[in-house]
Amino acid sequence: MAAVALHFESIQSRIARARDLSETRDLLTELLGMSDFRLFSLCGIARYSPRDVHSLRDQIFARLVAELMRHGWNCDSASFGPGRRDTFLMEMARRGLSMTVARLLEMGADADYNTQGYGDSTALMAARDPEIMKKLLQYGANPMGVNAHRQTDFTYKLLKGHVMGARFYLYNTVKIPFQSLLDNFRECLLSRESVPYTPMYPLCLLPVVPSGVPYRNIVDRRLIDAMFEGQFFPSTSDALRFRLDEGLSVWGYLRFRMGDSLTVSPSHFVAYMACMAKGGAFCAPADFTALEAYLEKPLPREFELPTALSKSVFVHMLFSLSNLPPPQLLRWLLLLGRAIRRVALWMDILGEESFQVVNAALPSERRGSHLLQELSVIQSLLSMRVNVPDSFGEFRIPEELSGPILPEVPPDVPV
Repeated sequence: MAAVALHFESIQSRIARARDLSETRDLLTELLGMSDFRLFSLCGIARYSPRDVHSLRDQIFARLVAELMRHGWNCDSASFGPGRRDTFLMEMARRGLSMTVARLLEMGADADYNTQGYGDSTALMAARDPEIMKKLLQYGANPMGVNAHRQTDFTYKLLKGHVMGARFYLYNTVKIPFQSLLDNFRECLLSRESVPYTPMYPLCLLPVVPSGVPYRNIVDRRLIDAMFEGQFFPSTSDALRFRLDEGLSVWGYLRFRMGDSLTVSPSHFVAYMACMAKGGAFCAPADFTALEAYLEKPLPREFELPTALSKSVFVHMLFSLSNLPPPQLLRWLLLLGRAIRRVALWMDILGEESFQVVNAALPSERRGSHLLQELSVIQSLLSMRVNVPDSFGEFRIPEELSGPILPEVPPDVPV
């Protein structure tokens, strides 16, 4: 999009006081929270297309930070994000405003500032856009920088399920110490201190080094055990097909662990079913049998509330299953019917809070759904595709029991 003329007359007096960090922080926080219409009107933009909104915001903040720094603002002041510990560069990287990130870096912002927090403690961790990540690395961001969980950016993005950001490292192994990143990922999983953050992503982008690539593979039985006990599975097909030292595939080993479990875990159940939805070698008859047997296992005596499940898992599952031919779809509907009945029983015992599903695209204060709702939606939509009722796979009520339990008393018979 071409550059537009911007006017800051209404906030010029506040820009002139840029040396006052609290004043500048309040100004930027206020502008970040404004609606698109109000922000654009404030800056003299009267007409715009919805597809230009992100670019216009980027232009506004790129021009604004230049004005603020010209009036003496210290852009490395940690005044933003949760707890007001992040720099404005981290906030802009998190929001994907590449032009503003570039302007801040050109004007001397610290690309490697680290809050030492438990989440995205650097601008590199906050960034999701590969182009922004590349720019940060060019200006000195350290890919081996760690947060309070001792996670590098690569590990953090893998556990958060940020696909594009994680793949950036896989495609740039020549310029980045990739073996060190792989080893850090393994160490974090084995330490059992690093688990997916909320909303829990019950799957993990476990990297598998292809044969012929000059890096040591990190996938083995010990790593899979750590992931299983952390209640999340590998999500990539390459990782599930990977052969362990004993010749058994990762998927076969997970099936063994599911069968060997003494109690049931909703997170394991969802993760296994999501992997099965990938199709191919992951939804053989033995897999359906294994999951149905797993559903019959008892709940543990001491049940720890799992972290909320991610809505994205069920969306991917629905789209994957909707492409199946009718015979396979009917088999899935039978499994879903059994799973829904079992989850309803679990929720009756443990309550709804133990099975929350969170949509990361919605505000955190907005209440999400729960596991029973998500499975029921998938069952209903798939039932429509093969033209069967929602009750497909449930036990039929005999006709003699379908009426009232007590016969109606004829009106002429005294009670």
